Formats: sequence, C-alpha cells, structure tokens
Amino acid sequence: MGDNQVESILSRFPGPVTLYPSRKKWLLFLLGSALFTAGGVGMVVTKADWGWLVLIFFAVCTAVFGIGLLPGAGRLVLDHDGFQVTTLYRSFRRQWHDVKSFEPVAIPPSMQRSVGYDDVNAGKTITVLNTAISGHNAALPDSYGLSVDDLAQLMLRWRERATSG
Repeated sequence: MGDNQVESILSRFPGPVTLYPSRKKWLLFLLGSALFTAGGVGMVVTKADWGWLVLIFFAVCTAVFGIGLLPGAGRLVLDHDGFQVTTLYRSFRRQWHDVKSFEPVAIPPSMQRSVGYDDVNAGKTITVLNTAISGHNAALPDSYGLSVDDLAQLMLRWRERATSG
C-alpha cells in the first residue's frame, strides 16, 4: 500500500499537493488526554499529591489536541519550490534547496518515530540539541496519514524531482 500511495502523490508533481495529519491519531491523543484530565480531577477531589499539576497539564493537552482536530489546523503542502508545514494554525515554509537528508528517526525518550531532515537555516542553539537527539536538526511534526518510512521517501523523491534540472 505504501509504495502505491507514494507513487500516487509523486504523480501529482509539481503540485501543490496537500496532505493532512491523521485525524485518528489526534483523536486518540485527545481521548487519552481527556482520560488523564478526568484522573487529575479525581486526584484534586481526593487531595492527592500532584493532583493540580496532573489536572492542569492534561487539560492543556486535551485543549491542544482538540484544536489540532479543527479544520485547517494542520497540513503539509508540497510544491515545486518547497514545502509548508502548518501545525495548530502556525505555519513555516522551507525551500527544497535549503533542506536535505529526509529519513525516519526515533525521538527519545518515547522513541516516537518521525521524519528528520537537515535545514541549512535552522538556528544554532536548536540545531545542536536536535542533532544530538535525532541526528538531524529538524523534523516534520506528523506523518500525514503515511507511514514514517513512506513520508521520508516521498519527501526525498519530491525534493529530488524539484531540484533536478
């Protein structure tokens, strides 16, 4: 399924092509956070240590994941010149000639997989930290309904097409 999906998206080069985050993933995170928020309420009611901290932290997580499910909150747009990432209504754009080395990486401590890449315009402080953690100075925030491996291949191949000739 993955190769066919990647080929289908690549067939739309030079784009633009818009990919959206997995609503299922965001919904699962929302539900998990809501459950922990309810646990935090229970902790506050029973005057348990850390109750307020748990309640506030997971209430904020619940709100963030709820916002992430709203229309237009997240997307990845690929075109001939570069890509634009939108997360929680905040966007950034990168040009293909400023990025390289898209590959799957595991981000500690959870070892959640993501697509890491190198951005020549990344700030120095964050570059050192990110490179120490993942081997790359930047990463995509989602896999946009693809496997991490497929998204890395898509990004590599789209960049290759955009920067050749």
